[in-house]
Amino acid sequence: MNSIILTGASRGLGRELHKLLALDELPFGQRIFITRKPLAEAHASHLYIQADLEQLDDLNISLDIAPDSKVVVFINNAGTIEPIGKAVDVSALSIESALRINCLGPLSLAQQLAVETREIGARLFILNVSSGAARRPIKGWMGYCVSKAAAVMAFDVLAAENDHVEVLHFDPGVMDTDMQSHIRQQSAEIMPDVEIFRGFKADYALKTPQEVAEQIVSIVRSVIR
Repeated sequence: MNSIILTGASRGLGRELHKLLALDELPFGQRIFITRKPLAEAHASHLYIQADLEQLDDLNISLDIAPDSKVVVFINNAGTIEPIGKAVDVSALSIESALRINCLGPLSLAQQLAVETREIGARLFILNVSSGAARRPIKGWMGYCVSKAAAVMAFDVLAAENDHVEVLHFDPGVMDTDMQSHIRQQSAEIMPDVEIFRGFKADYALKTPQEVAEQIVSIVRSVIR
């Protein structure tokens, strides 16, 4: 038996991952999907948990990992690009919100999973859907850059302290999602490099969420073999 947990299953990449991971004919064992709102495409054979990563109290939940699990895969996919704005203008509260969604919420789940997997003698594999913004500054993305970088370090420390935990930071590149559409609508005044992102769309350089989801599922297959 293996267990897979996915956050952010209702939109964009998460929605495509849900479509693939929820297929009953795939040998993925137990599947848990954490979403902010109910999924119309929910499968009766899987577990769905409604929780908002920004509300840390929502994460006081029991994930009920199958006790015979050998490998538990946690796909940290949910995230927010907000706030977009110049570093001198964005509020500390809005950056805190980004940190909750992009780092602290997922970390809370990973901490729970690290304890549960240790108790049942399973391996924990964290696939963190990361971003180039975790490694380099992007003008107008103070909250996103800070929170994504924080998530990388938080997961790395968790893995360094626990031999049964492994982390892969997966950068999917630029995808054609609602988030990218939102980015293209920003003004150059608050996001000076916005024309680069508009160019990705105009030049058909965006990956589809479907192809990125297939990449991730291929990684999951190799981990649980």
